[in-house]
Amino acid sequence: MTIQLICTLNDIIPEGGVCALIEGKQVAIFRTKDNQLFAIDNLDPFSNANVLSRGLIGGTVVKTELEDGSVSEDEVIYIASPIYKQRFDLATGQCLDDETVKLDSYEVSLEGDQVMVSLTNAMAA
Repeated sequence: MTIQLICTLNDIIPEGGVCALIEGKQVAIFRTKDNQLFAIDNLDPFSNANVLSRGLIGGTVVKTELEDGSVSEDEVIYIASPIYKQRFDLATGQCLDDETVKLDSYEVSLEGDQVMVSLTNAMAA
C-alpha cells in the first residue's frame, strides 16, 4: 500500500481538483467547498484523456429501487468530465450516466494540512 503526500489543503482550490502521479498512475484529487476530499482515476474512459482533475464538481440525488419496491434517494457529489460531460461519483468512481463504467476511487486523508492519498481502493477498504 502506497501512501503519498500530494500537497497542502490550500493548494487545492475549493470546488477544484489537482492531478498527482502515484506509482505511474494519474490520480485526480478534489476538494469540496466544505473541505471534503476525494480521489479517483484521472483518466476519462470516454475520451481516453487524463482530464478529470479539470472537471466540474456538482451534486445530484440518485434514486435506487430497492428489492422491497421502495426507493432510496442518495445525495451524490460528482465530477463532470470536461470533455463529454459524463458524471462520476467522487466517493465510488461509478459513472452516473453509464452503469457499466466505474473508475477506481482512493483513500484520502488530511494530516494537519497535508493531503495524503493511498492507492488502496477506497471501496475495497
